[in-house]
Amino acid sequence: MNEWELEFDAEAPESISSLMHEVVDERMSARMSANQRAAAAWYRANGDRERNHTTGVFLKRPRVAGAAPVLGVYVDSHAMVTDFGVNKDIYLARLANIGFKVSGIEFIPSRAGYHVARSRQRETEQTAVEMPELSPKELQEAQNLVSDLPEPLRTNAFKAVVLSKRREKLETSQNS
Repeated sequence: MNEWELEFDAEAPESISSLMHEVVDERMSARMSANQRAAAAWYRANGDRERNHTTGVFLKRPRVAGAAPVLGVYVDSHAMVTDFGVNKDIYLARLANIGFKVSGIEFIPSRAGYHVARSRQRETEQTAVEMPELSPKELQEAQNLVSDLPEPLRTNAFKAVVLSKRREKLETSQNS
């Protein structure tokens, strides 16, 4: 093997993509402000749901001198403040996992968040597709699937199965 050839190890845990992110992140983060690095870490550590409801990220001074800063996250609604707040420990662990240490996270409803959420809702409503109804035979199949469940659970499970079958029927008709 020549000195410029690399040996390929199929068992290697790192992908080319993750290595590229490492190099690019390292070079870019040197030019970024602390708040920009915090935002990049938040978006990198979390998924689409968090990205879709986050309207801003910043760092706050820690409550205790010498501690890591507190991450402030603006979200688009009070419901998301509650929702994200419940998972605060998970978010702290995700951030620590990518090497971004904070002493806490505060979720704050954004003043502009309501307008952002409404515009997203309008976009969703405009692109909504009507799902086809199920035949009596398909409804009976759904009923049979949940018949062994206790009553409070059976009703919710039936609704979920019906929606799933309707979506499946829509996807099948679009692919034909």
